[in-house]
Amino acid sequence: MEQNNNSFELINQKGQFPLVLTCEHASYVLPSEYKNLGLSSLEVQRHIGWDIGARSVVTLLSQALDVPAICSKYSRLLVDCNRDLSDHDLIVRESDYTPILGNRDVSEEEYQKRVNLFYRPYHEAIDRILAERQGQPQTLLSIHSFTPVLGKKERLFDLGVLFDRYDDLAQEMGARLGHAGHRVRYNEPYSGYDGLIFSARSHGERNGLVYLELEINNSLIATAEGAQRMATVIRRVCCELFPQQEQT
Repeated sequence: MEQNNNSFELINQKGQFPLVLTCEHASYVLPSEYKNLGLSSLEVQRHIGWDIGARSVVTLLSQALDVPAICSKYSRLLVDCNRDLSDHDLIVRESDYTPILGNRDVSEEEYQKRVNLFYRPYHEAIDRILAERQGQPQTLLSIHSFTPVLGKKERLFDLGVLFDRYDDLAQEMGARLGHAGHRVRYNEPYSGYDGLIFSARSHGERNGLVYLELEINNSLIATAEGAQRMATVIRRVCCELFPQQEQT
């Protein structure tokens, strides 16, 4: 079962596996009134507008593992649901050397509008799902993807396990993903210690849960076939890490 409102998509709300998935950058959609923030449609659909392939992987995992998932329905360029409200890049003026013209002169009124319409409802939905499952074993896993080349820097690996606590779980997940044949890094291409796993950390801490963020090279999941292959690998790892709920 899927539920939607104007700012988030809720998939498989009653899933029973001891995991909750979130996807803060699931969509490149912008409301028509924003006129693509001055960008072309092709630019919005680049990695600057969303995490390419991440929603596909989350949807597949939600079905295969029987877990609830919460996905943002709008582009990170509108407001970034993986940032604290105080972060300077909550609403970016430039991304990967691309000026975001529609974000250059955001008024306080417009700022509050975006936060109230597109940011708060998404995070409130996560907390509601976690509250509904209170008392059940659960781990919070945020799924993202990264571009293999940012600026002039190549990122020559497949998966990044991001954490600022729960080192043992992070290392175990990374090791198992590595055994499946993938090149894995820890706290790359971003570090959890730099506050860049905001959504997972804030909801995890607020609800007393273990949390991690998983970053996937988007070249591996840009197609349906690639997303399916990666989802199959992650599913197996999750079943190994949480064997009491292994699927048949």
